[in-house]
Amino acid sequence: MWWFIGLTVLGGAVILFLFGLRNERAVARDWELLLTPRGEKLYRDIRSRMGAEMALADMTYAEAFSVRELGSIEEAKHLLDVGYKVIARFSPNMLKLLAAMATFSRMVSAMAPVAPLRPKDFKLAQIVSLAYLNSVLHQFLVSTSERYRLRIYILGRSFALGTKFLLESTDRIVKGEPETGRDWDQIQAIRHDFQALTNESLDSLKVLLTSLAAERREDVLRGL
Repeated sequence: MWWFIGLTVLGGAVILFLFGLRNERAVARDWELLLTPRGEKLYRDIRSRMGAEMALADMTYAEAFSVRELGSIEEAKHLLDVGYKVIARFSPNMLKLLAAMATFSRMVSAMAPVAPLRPKDFKLAQIVSLAYLNSVLHQFLVSTSERYRLRIYILGRSFALGTKFLLESTDRIVKGEPETGRDWDQIQAIRHDFQALTNESLDSLKVLLTSLAAERREDVLRGL
């Protein structure tokens, strides 16, 4: 008897959860329809610049790992140093963009919904922990604006942490300090996470541009 009641309650909870997910996806699709051609162009331009910088970093790191496998350790170290310099330029620009996004989000009365970061999308333990924190705190925040700014904050902290650990690992390898094998693994994890963080930042930018477009549309409608 009790097990039947328990299964019924559990089944109902699962159905409600899945229905909620479906509704969230439908709402997100509805919001995306509000993105203006100008906003879409800005989004494509920023995505293109980010993609070019990440492609350069990825190519450099891929070459570094390849020549390391061939035994050219000094050349691999040089390429790692070049790769870090690319990221060292990229990361501050991302932090500035995220800061601007947080500022503009305060000008929007109705923010499009955002999903929390997913821990399974990341590899570096510290960034995985931040993603878990985002998932937990996301549930306690009521407004979509608060959830959006939390997401932006976590992304910024993750970029900063990734850059810090990348510098430390690169320095240890270039200087020939012990446990460089572990550092090479960490660089691979950070390399993966930077791409994931960039994708999540672009998704967040699209949400902001969509919300700003909706805000302007409401202003026009109120003026009619």
